[in-house]
Amino acid sequence: MAMRRLITGVKDGKSCVTEVREITPGGDETAVFDFVQFPLNPPASRPPGHGALLDLHVPQGQVKWSTSYSPPNGEWATVHHTDSIDCHTVIQGSCALILDDGAHWLEAGDCVIVNGVDHAWKTGPNGCVSSSFFIATPPLAEG
Repeated sequence: MAMRRLITGVKDGKSCVTEVREITPGGDETAVFDFVQFPLNPPASRPPGHGALLDLHVPQGQVKWSTSYSPPNGEWATVHHTDSIDCHTVIQGSCALILDDGAHWLEAGDCVIVNGVDHAWKTGPNGCVSSSFFIATPPLAEG
């Protein structure tokens, strides 16, 4: 089963996927596939965005881990950003991460890091179950 790992960022002022890695686990031995490593003392603030700020109620310096379910063909169409690094793994079903550069469909096993950029979500025909952890970042100093 092939799995994709996406990382988001900003290019030319627009939210986008900046990196895609594809892995295909298999074989007779256990394998570890590192995703990403970043400093957490504290992590960097999110980039400026045009969507609404969504408060995830994760205090700076803390991490929250949750599982979510979204019904078939559901939408969270409001573009938003967060003061966090959001790490999502699709467990069952599918969803689209909607960025300024378009929709990026994620299937079971795929994961994405949303680095506080503008985004929205849409679920596939079978809904979506995902596991996510949120790493709070310092608020962006609006100038």
